[in-house]
Amino acid sequence: MKKIYLLVFLFFGLMAAVWAQTPAVKREVIGRDIGQLKGIKLSGRITDEITGEALVGATVRIPELDLTRITDDNGSFELDVSRAEYTLEFRYVGYETKIYPITAVGDARITIKMLQEDFTLDDVVIYGSDPEKNIRSTNMGAVTLSVNTMKELPPFMGEIDIVRSLATLPGVSQVGEASSGLNVRGGGVDQNLIQFAGAPIYNPSHMFGLFTAFNPDMVNDVTLYKAVVPARFGGRSSAILDILPKAGSVEKFGGDLMLSNFSGKLSLNGPIVKDKVSILGGFRISYINWLLQSLSNTTLNNSNADFYDGNLVISAPISEKNEFTYSYYTSYDDFAFASDTTISWQNNAHSLQWKSRLSDKLKMETVGFYSGYEYGIFNQSGLNNFEINSNIQDIGGKTFFNYTLSPTQSFTLGAEYKQVDIQPGELIPTGTSEDVLPKKVQNEAGREMAAHFQHELEIGEKIGLSYGLRYDLYQYLGARTVRTYQEGNPVSDGSAIGETNYGENELIQTYDGLAPRASFRYSFSKASSVKLGYNKMYQFIHLISNTATIAPSDVWKLSDGFLKPQIADQFSLGYYNNFKGNIFETSVEVYFKDLQNVVEYKDDASLILQNHIETELIPAQGQSYGLELYVKKNLGTLTGWISYTYSRSLRRVITPFEEENINNGTWYASNFDKPHDLTLIGNYKVSTNTSISATFAYSTGRPVTFPEAKFDFSGNNLAYFKDRNQQRLPDFHRLDFSVNFKLKGEGKFFDGDWTFSVLNVYGRKNPFSIFFDDAPQQPPQAFRLALLGIPLPSLSYAISF
Repeated sequence: MKKIYLLVFLFFGLMAAVWAQTPAVKREVIGRDIGQLKGIKLSGRITDEITGEALVGATVRIPELDLTRITDDNGSFELDVSRAEYTLEFRYVGYETKIYPITAVGDARITIKMLQEDFTLDDVVIYGSDPEKNIRSTNMGAVTLSVNTMKELPPFMGEIDIVRSLATLPGVSQVGEASSGLNVRGGGVDQNLIQFAGAPIYNPSHMFGLFTAFNPDMVNDVTLYKAVVPARFGGRSSAILDILPKAGSVEKFGGDLMLSNFSGKLSLNGPIVKDKVSILGGFRISYINWLLQSLSNTTLNNSNADFYDGNLVISAPISEKNEFTYSYYTSYDDFAFASDTTISWQNNAHSLQWKSRLSDKLKMETVGFYSGYEYGIFNQSGLNNFEINSNIQDIGGKTFFNYTLSPTQSFTLGAEYKQVDIQPGELIPTGTSEDVLPKKVQNEAGREMAAHFQHELEIGEKIGLSYGLRYDLYQYLGARTVRTYQEGNPVSDGSAIGETNYGENELIQTYDGLAPRASFRYSFSKASSVKLGYNKMYQFIHLISNTATIAPSDVWKLSDGFLKPQIADQFSLGYYNNFKGNIFETSVEVYFKDLQNVVEYKDDASLILQNHIETELIPAQGQSYGLELYVKKNLGTLTGWISYTYSRSLRRVITPFEEENINNGTWYASNFDKPHDLTLIGNYKVSTNTSISATFAYSTGRPVTFPEAKFDFSGNNLAYFKDRNQQRLPDFHRLDFSVNFKLKGEGKFFDGDWTFSVLNVYGRKNPFSIFFDDAPQQPPQAFRLALLGIPLPSLSYAISF
């Protein structure tokens, strides 16, 4: 008993000593004291302490008032408080939490600088900077992925892959390995608008999709809108992928270096004018030819592949109210097949952004951009040498104003304009033979204009509402020669009866429409809510391709008098619930999407260098619907998430002409219909400096069309095809694994991040396609083409300086 009394005495004595040595909290007096008791306005801006870059979406919280605010696109926030003592808490993903005790006595504006923390698994929040954002936000289907989050995934061929990171989310998929672009809720890759710093990017891949064309060291964050899209975005019918670049430091010079067995990259940044203007430059290059030369496939063994991409960002936060940012992006690919054919493609994009805070409540953002994409096919077979070139240019600008009426209500109003010019293709003979004749497809031009507004408000603690309206106007322009076809007959070369010539910039066709968007949220508690959303989108540009993914030789086609704009109406419903203080996050979403004027192709369509492409195309109806389940663990030694999607993506073609109907006018699976899609991701922190991550993916094989028989025609064996997309490739599944070591010493060379990864751990031969070879007296024999049929190890080293 005496021992117990002694222990109790020692415990309370120790507590008293600690209490006595605990210093009093130092509070900073904020504002000018004029005796104000209520209605004190505290505003401020949160920036990166090193780069000076605004931290968008950071969380500002006052525990005493149970009040939380999120910073806007300028990193700014505003709080309404009374005269009292408060403890401000500032949080942002990948940054050290900042605690700021204050005594508020009057209106004031403060600047908070936050320092990026060393990346550790137990500190990271998988998605979003606000742990309750998925519950409180009215933005359905809007997901922001930070670079730190993407570092959690096993690297693809030695480095982070932005597009493949997004494909781990429910409702987002790819058709297979070496696939560029994303399929979002049953949409095609061309139904997504991908923009970098406000400029559209038309081919987001290297090496036919093996690498993403964006250097992650140059990216600040990535936001995907897949359900209810804000009214300021338009032009595509499925989703918006908004990629924002990093800014350089305005205080000191630094950089990042990464080397792997497949590629290398270097970025440098620093001040041009200290505390005023910064520059950030990055360059990435591949040296993957050694891998191609080591493969057993003779064709690939004798092929050659090269790519690079580069970025330049100049940021000038000249004051707290005005910031200018110039961004340049370029990417280039060159792939030479063993046969004698070389394919090359290149993106170039410039943008200039101006952000201005016109008052405490009104801000403006203006962006001007230019984007260009071009590809070429070069054949050097001998006498019949030729090259085929194509390009697209997109130039425009957009501006919007945001007015914050109160902390619970804001309005956004804006407009945009752009012009698109397309050179679909030109064949140029380069050999001595006269068998190859020059040919040039007519150029295309079109204008897109839009005006939009959005109103967001909170009604009490439980109800949130966001609604908006966008008006789209599209004009198809000359110069162009347009055919006239005989009524009552299919559009074909045989039914052409005349032509009309239009001059330069002469109006040929106009389309317009209203695109409303709305979302509603009802919160049952701080940890659960239900959301309902509706979204309408118009799309005036289409990808003409007979493949399931983006290929460099695909052609973009504008809407005209024959090819109408795609129209998508989407309805979404979701339930969201967080558990154990936001450690666990769950969601269930269902959606239905109706599509009009989807591009499909007539049987035996000829798409290359087609001057009258309308004779090969046919409009289709589309439907997609699905169920998305999502469970993730945000904190702890073991983190990760599970996403499962059941979905269908269907098409139907019914025309007045029976010979043009596909599958007798019944619904059939689209090229990217994959009913079941499952992703499991785990990240385990072994120690402070060591972590292990693994990703397992499974999905139903995509639809394909197999020949049902063969027949002899004039001595040639020809395949007979019946119904479209009635068979499927074998199911896809793959396991990836990686180990990351963070070595920090006294400036030794090996200090930094070492990452060892294995792609396709158990060597699954997932088919990219099935092809058929002819054998005498037998049906066509099927063969599987697998691009990644063996385990593929990689080792990368990264260091910051």
